[in-house]
Amino acid sequence: MLYKHLIKNAHNLAEGTYLRCQIAHENFIIVKKNGNLLAYKNICPHQNRPLDDNSGRILDEGNDYLKCQHHGALFTLDNGQCIAGPCQGQNLKQVTLITEEEKVYLVTINDH
Repeated sequence: MLYKHLIKNAHNLAEGTYLRCQIAHENFIIVKKNGNLLAYKNICPHQNRPLDDNSGRILDEGNDYLKCQHHGALFTLDNGQCIAGPCQGQNLKQVTLITEEEKVYLVTINDH
């Protein structure tokens, strides 16, 4: 079954910035790149740990890449592919976002 979760303030997200949200027990990252909103699970494929380390940083210094704060892996904003670090060639798990009447929803699937 599909579930839509309203992501408050996502429509106001500035270019090259991100926000984090938690739905149930999963953490997600939403970024804005070239006017498009993209969402990923906040899990680095290297060791299945969150990208952030409670420092409040997920983007690199230039705000061009998502950066794992544990091992320095860099992921492209547009498709979540790791381009540098211990999980090079792997991808973050992208999650579907939909917009309805200027509201942004993250879509999750429940198999049960």
